[in-house]
Amino acid sequence: ITDQGLRVLGWREVPTDSSVCGAIALSSLPVIEQVFVDASGVSEQELSTKLFVARRKAEIANADDPGFYIVSLSGRVIAYKGLVMPVDLPRFYLDLDDERLETAICVFHQRFSTNTFPTWDLAQPFRFLCHNGEINTLRGNINWMNARQALFDTDLFGADLPKLFPIATPGASDSAILDNALELLYHTGRSLPHA
Repeated sequence: ITDQGLRVLGWREVPTDSSVCGAIALSSLPVIEQVFVDASGVSEQELSTKLFVARRKAEIANADDPGFYIVSLSGRVIAYKGLVMPVDLPRFYLDLDDERLETAICVFHQRFSTNTFPTWDLAQPFRFLCHNGEINTLRGNINWMNARQALFDTDLFGADLPKLFPIATPGASDSAILDNALELLYHTGRSLPHA
């Protein structure tokens, strides 16, 4: 975050109630924290790009740590994701039952992995989409994305662009990889529908 010219204001451990978790969820229960960033003087688009670059660089730097996952790093979206039954989500995340928390819109998706073992990071939603998966051309799509990375060209990321590769997170589910591609296209200045 500081490499992107932003300042960390502080961290917050998100209040949770792990008593609603099952055995698998408890055995891999992550530390869940929120970071607050000073965005003074930064446009919404510039902030979005800087946070995307910061998150990708952190993910790549921690690629060998299977427990490291950033659910969202956004100036607009707070994502609450969990390896819990949908009915238990507001019981697990105490924020969701707090009357002080208000939002203009809330998107909810109930989906469990069908072709991968359920994990916290693969729980829905992803950063930009909720998707039911089963992309039959996954390997081909990943290969094309990896092959074309050298051709990517945008002034928005400057010298950081090659540091964001690979775009398709190795070992992720088909939905997570689709989310990777969608997010990259969005952060190159396209509207979400166009991306």
